[in-house]
Amino acid sequence: MDSIYWRDEQGIYVNQFIASELDWSEKGLKLRQETRFPEEQGTSFAVTAAKPVQMALRLRIPSWLETSPTVKVNGKPIEASASPGSYLTLTRTWKTGDRVEMALPMRLTIEAMPDEPQTQAVLYGPLVLAGDLGGDGLTDQATIGQMGPRVNRATLEIPTIHAPSADPASWIKPAAKPLTFHTTGQAKDVDLAPLNSIYDKRYVVYWQVA
Repeated sequence: MDSIYWRDEQGIYVNQFIASELDWSEKGLKLRQETRFPEEQGTSFAVTAAKPVQMALRLRIPSWLETSPTVKVNGKPIEASASPGSYLTLTRTWKTGDRVEMALPMRLTIEAMPDEPQTQAVLYGPLVLAGDLGGDGLTDQATIGQMGPRVNRATLEIPTIHAPSADPASWIKPAAKPLTFHTTGQAKDVDLAPLNSIYDKRYVVYWQVA
């Protein structure tokens, strides 16, 4: 929960998109963030104020957004923008019942190793995707131990990738479940999912891409 919100004399910074509630007792103001991010590509904020409060609400604009974010205040789109990596500032007198909605469209991107460009990781928005290599031969003893896993040495075939273009969408397509994908056109296609969702299988994060 650290650093979801910051504050200064002018108002509030929203840094992270996590369902939560901020209670700023000195101002008599509560800000409730409602979201299922990243499963939901957006977030919203509901204001409760003991009395109207003049302040700035600053929303972080991530660098991984697919397009400029759409932000609505009380259902009306605002004509304002901010560059990736900065904050979109909404300054107004806030009162109980005010609501802010923010879309967070995600896209596939590549992060290459700086000293080895053909070694690449795939991200969807802020999520690192891992290739699922399955759990054949893995036992509890091999994956869980008092001092950590004792890895059984075994020869594994790590798929290499032949990319038609620099755009990862040319070889990675959405799968049936939210936030999951699969490769296409490879000698051996694999499924991809957020790294934090794969905990009991072998997986690949860094791919050799030609």
